[in-house]
Amino acid sequence: MKLYRGHHEIHENYPKPVLTIGNFDGLHLGHRKIIESVIGRARVEGGTSIIYTFRPHPHIALSPGSALQLLNTYDEKLEMIEAMGVDVAIEEPFSREFSTIAPEKFLRDILLKRLSALAVYVGYDFAFGKDRAGSLELLKGFCGEEGVECNVLAPLKIGGEICSSTSIREHVLAGRIREANALLGREFFYRGLVVRGQGRGKKIGFATANVHTESLLSVKEGVYATWATVRGSDDGKTYASVTSVGRQPTFNKDEQVPVVMETHILDFDRDIYGETLEVRMVTWLRDEVRFASVDQLVRQIGADVAKAREILRNNIKGADLLFVV
Repeated sequence: MKLYRGHHEIHENYPKPVLTIGNFDGLHLGHRKIIESVIGRARVEGGTSIIYTFRPHPHIALSPGSALQLLNTYDEKLEMIEAMGVDVAIEEPFSREFSTIAPEKFLRDILLKRLSALAVYVGYDFAFGKDRAGSLELLKGFCGEEGVECNVLAPLKIGGEICSSTSIREHVLAGRIREANALLGREFFYRGLVVRGQGRGKKIGFATANVHTESLLSVKEGVYATWATVRGSDDGKTYASVTSVGRQPTFNKDEQVPVVMETHILDFDRDIYGETLEVRMVTWLRDEVRFASVDQLVRQIGADVAKAREILRNNIKGADLLFVV
C-alpha cells in the first residue's frame, strides 16, 4: 500500500481512482463493508482503491481536551487498512486551518483536481468540510454535476444494533467486550512494549507482562480472558492469557495510583522485556477486588486462569493461527 501523509504529497496519476473518505476508527464491520466495496469496484474497473483519512481525528484536533478515546492508534488503523488490500492511503494532517475549508472547495481541490475520482463510496452518516456542512445531498449533487459516481451505503446492523465506532467505544468502556467484538468483527486489542513492573506476579506464581500502551481508550478496570501474541516472535504462536487492568488494590491502598495493564501468559516462560505484546480481549471475567490476603488473591487468580482456559478453548477461530491452551 502506498501511503501519503497528506494530499499535497500526491504527484502520481492513478488510473480510475475509487475512493472513500472517513475516520475509520476501529475499522469495524461497517467500515470494512465500505472499503470492500471500494476495493471490489476498483478491481472490476482495473483502477485504484484509495482511502482518505485523517490524523489526528478531527474531534481531537478541534477539541484537544475532549473525552473522545480512539479504538486503535493511527498506525494500527493503517496496518489493518493495508491488510485489506487497499492500494493507496492518504492520511491528511487535520488542523483548525484545514477544518475551515468549504465543502465545495474540498471536493473540487481533492476529489477532482488531485485525485480525479471515478467513484466515491461513503457511509450513511457521512459529513465533511467546515462545521461538517457538507451533507450527503451536497456530495451527491456535486458528484452528479462532475460525472463522479456517488454510492452511499446503508447502516450495517449486527444483532439489531447499528455498527458504529461510538457504540463499540461505549461497549469497551463498560467492559462489554463480547458485544464490542461482535461489531468489530474481531477481538478488540491493544499493543505496547513490555516494561518492568514490581515483580509481584512472579513472586506469587503468576508472572505477568506489564504493557505500556499508546492506546487512547481507557479499558474498564477488571480481569479479562485474552489472547496474547509477542509481535515479531519467531515461534509465531498466540497464547491463552489472563489480563488485569487496574490499580493492584491488594497491594496499593492509594486509589489514585496509575492504572496498569498486566497479562499473565499461560504456559509461557520467556523473557520478553522490551518486546511488543499484542493482547486481544475476548471477554470480561470479573471486577478488580481488594483481597484480605495475598493467599486469597492467589486462589482467585488460579480460578481466573481455569475459567479463561475453558472460555478460550471454546473460542479458537481460524486454522491459520496456532493456539496454545
